[in-house]
Amino acid sequence: MGLQRIGDTPRYVLVLGNRLLEVLVEEGTQGFAMQIGGASYDVETVKKRRGREDSDQFVDGRWTLVAPLSGVVIDIRVAVGQQVNQNDVIIIVEAMKMLNELRCRVEGVVGAVHVAERDRVEIGARLIDIIETAADQS
Repeated sequence: MGLQRIGDTPRYVLVLGNRLLEVLVEEGTQGFAMQIGGASYDVETVKKRRGREDSDQFVDGRWTLVAPLSGVVIDIRVAVGQQVNQNDVIIIVEAMKMLNELRCRVEGVVGAVHVAERDRVEIGARLIDIIETAADQS
């Protein structure tokens, strides 16, 4: 079984044994609307907060991306000193054979990368620090 995204679109290909199914995923405010093989599904997401380490961390103009799920780091798309914008994909983590693009929530400069490709990470692990620059511009 495998799921692969088609380019930068909301379309995926799901492989189940020798079958290929087209999957369309649209994100909503409370979850996702999915179409799989012509059937429609609504998937509600619930975010559990177990503590400070499970949420975004903003401290003294520094934002830390923490792992929202357990998985393996597949691709790190930034390096220390690199300028990043809000919504840029900065790291990809694979969990349960799905690739999860984790995006930057602030504009700034990469201050630290705490993981390497192929590292296994658990929920709440520090991944990347961004030194926010937008807050200083008034």
